[in-house]
Amino acid sequence: MRIGLVMLGLLTSSVVIGGKYHWEGEVREVQASAYASHQEVLEGEKVEAEKKAENERYRLQVLDRINGLPRDVQPLFREKAAQGKPVRMMIAGSSSTSDEPGAWPVTVKKALTKEYGDGLLSVSVHEIGGKTSGQVRKEGLHLPLAKEKPDLLVLEPFLLADNSHIDMKERLKNLSSILDAFKKENPDIVILLQPSNPIPDAHYYPLEEKKLKEYAKDHHYPYIDHWKAWKDVESQVTKKELPNKEGNEVWASFMVDYFVDKSN
Repeated sequence: MRIGLVMLGLLTSSVVIGGKYHWEGEVREVQASAYASHQEVLEGEKVEAEKKAENERYRLQVLDRINGLPRDVQPLFREKAAQGKPVRMMIAGSSSTSDEPGAWPVTVKKALTKEYGDGLLSVSVHEIGGKTSGQVRKEGLHLPLAKEKPDLLVLEPFLLADNSHIDMKERLKNLSSILDAFKKENPDIVILLQPSNPIPDAHYYPLEEKKLKEYAKDHHYPYIDHWKAWKDVESQVTKKELPNKEGNEVWASFMVDYFVDKSN
């Protein structure tokens, strides 16, 4: 009887001690799990904080780049940047606005993409070669471009292609019709106008360029006056009166300087 009681006591003690160790083990596991979870939370918060800081740095960099753009287009770029979308810029015009390698639009596209990045700016180039503004309007050649709904249109409106073919009053009507098509597709579009390249020994053509400049002013379209950059026109155009290698370089350089503030 006495031996049985002793054995029962030892067994009870073993169970209690074993239970104690088991419980302590469970507690340690719970504590370790809680610590690991806490560390994961801290690590997640750290990653999130770093991500927010990186996003803020990028946002400030974007705003700084936008400050280097012409004032007329800065609001558009800020709006699109806030939406996390690039500005869809379209460069369009006649054979003077060629989409061939080495032509000024292609050079400008590469330079602006490098400067502002794909996240801020997407540039497309569209040449409607060998056509007057009247043919473009009547044949609806501009309509597929308008359907693309660009945010920013840089248009060279066939000034040279129209030269000696269409009087200036009719040209401006054609221009208004073309621009109306773009505005119909995107009422918020920002439009910049610029003349075709200059040509040597011209009499009426410079007068027509002045009329285009007046039209832009009257209709509140920013005007890119690149003619002042052409110092030796005769050596900068081909026999067909289109920009040659040097002419394309002059035009491209002016356009890049227009869209990129080097002092910023």
